[in-house]
Amino acid sequence: MDSSGFGGHRKIYADLLKRLASADIARLAEHLNLPINNSGETEIPFFGQTYLISNKGVRRSDQRSFPETTGSVLIHYLLAGSCSPPAGKFVPLAELAGPLFKQGSYSQSALEKPLIIRFQGCIPEFLSIAESIGGRQGGISGIGSVSVIFDVLPNILLQLIFYDKDNEFPARATLLLDANATQLIDFEALAVLVTIFVRFLTETEVYPSNNAVKR
Repeated sequence: MDSSGFGGHRKIYADLLKRLASADIARLAEHLNLPINNSGETEIPFFGQTYLISNKGVRRSDQRSFPETTGSVLIHYLLAGSCSPPAGKFVPLAELAGPLFKQGSYSQSALEKPLIIRFQGCIPEFLSIAESIGGRQGGISGIGSVSVIFDVLPNILLQLIFYDKDNEFPARATLLLDANATQLIDFEALAVLVTIFVRFLTETEVYPSNNAVKR
């Protein structure tokens, strides 16, 4: 597995794998309304790919490698086993942060800046990439913006509002999460999940000749 990711990710992932080894996968999958295959693995859709999780660990259905941070987020999500549905209301990430994180170095603006740099003047490309992972236009937003809703994980909804640059204003991006997101995954893992989301969008390319998406 790819060893790239965040500091300390390897130990975190190893500890989560130990917890996963004794988890009741079937019960957790039932709570999350996730399917179980004939091998006893639960199937989780994640950025256009299917990840399979069992007591033995995490793997991709196409057998490709993935960062340990991705595995950690998926295990966090599964072990929470929450039955909480989406609230249908989107809020800034800061509203979901507990007191420890509100005083920390986590910055929503730091996540939004790469999106602005990558997609200003490139709205059709943004929409093509968004569609490739199930993004759909919708949600409340201002005049002149493009708003897309993503299921970053089942029942964990993210809204990305993008205002392209014009003659008067620079480009702007706003990331919002469903108000119940931290009922399904703790905030620290949610912050990593959003970071993975931003990296995915900004590192994905679309080829104009056939509108194909390369990741």
